[in-house]
Amino acid sequence: MNNLKLAIRKAMTTTAGVGGDFLPIPLANWFIHLVTQKNVFRQLFRIQPMSSKTLDIPKILTGSSVYYEAVEAATEAIETSITTGTVRLTARKFMSQLKASAELLEDSGQNMESIIRQYFAKGLADAEELTMMVGDRSHLATSPTIGGATEVNWYTKDARLAWYGILVLAGDIVGTFGAGNRAANRVDASGATMSSLLIRLMLHNLGKYATNFDDIVLFLNPWSANQLLDDAKLVTMDKYGPKATIVTGEFGKLYGKVSVISSSVLPEGYGVGTHRQNVIIGDRRKIKLLSEDVITYDLKRFVISQRADMQVEYQDALCQIYDLEEASSAS
Repeated sequence: MNNLKLAIRKAMTTTAGVGGDFLPIPLANWFIHLVTQKNVFRQLFRIQPMSSKTLDIPKILTGSSVYYEAVEAATEAIETSITTGTVRLTARKFMSQLKASAELLEDSGQNMESIIRQYFAKGLADAEELTMMVGDRSHLATSPTIGGATEVNWYTKDARLAWYGILVLAGDIVGTFGAGNRAANRVDASGATMSSLLIRLMLHNLGKYATNFDDIVLFLNPWSANQLLDDAKLVTMDKYGPKATIVTGEFGKLYGKVSVISSSVLPEGYGVGTHRQNVIIGDRRKIKLLSEDVITYDLKRFVISQRADMQVEYQDALCQIYDLEEASSAS
């Protein structure tokens, strides 16, 4: 902790007009640790360090085929081959800025180390998780101000424009994001209450990706998650056992295997499931923290940024559940 205090003190220089330093590796890792604690995606899925702005990760498209040979002696095997493709990660920047008056810093009852860690870590985690779930690079975004933005027309710097979220990709059943790589058929709940039956339909639609139930994770909106608690097939956390690994938002497992997570960033009426190895989070630059004194306003400005990307390896390993019952006054 002494090193942490020294590093933060160095980053927040008191010399007017002088910027802070890049975070040293130990402190950058500490920030990522805080973000990970608050972001369920970073706890569940693969983290891929990026050595350049773009990084191509190979994936297998088709494998070898096996055939029956009626004649066993001296028979030449039918030649097959493996074809591969790539998943391209492209680093995109997240930034947050905080202005604090000199009086606020002087009179604050909390220490600045705690304020910086918790405020920025929560901000980055919230922005990441929202984008990883419902991000949409093709969404209409022409509003020049935050106040003028709507859910139809986003602010031009909305964090959700960084990449496509898994709910958006899972809603694509016509292959617009990649020829021959469409999402699994969606599960139409037709306004029904969330139940294990709908999860079984999701597992069926995921096909080969759901062979091992331990590898599947399902995100539900809070209302549907609340409904699922009444399903006897759900094993809740209190029955996991002392050696269980629990991630943020996880409240139970279907059949003791499929992890079910309540996500506040999912809109009501929706759920989305995928394979744990399917989502890749790329880290190009973990954290950069800069600070400066703005002497004309007698305040201090802090800016934190990171560069990252998120992609899915196989779009057909995503399955969306839609038209679930929504909360109402009757509920």
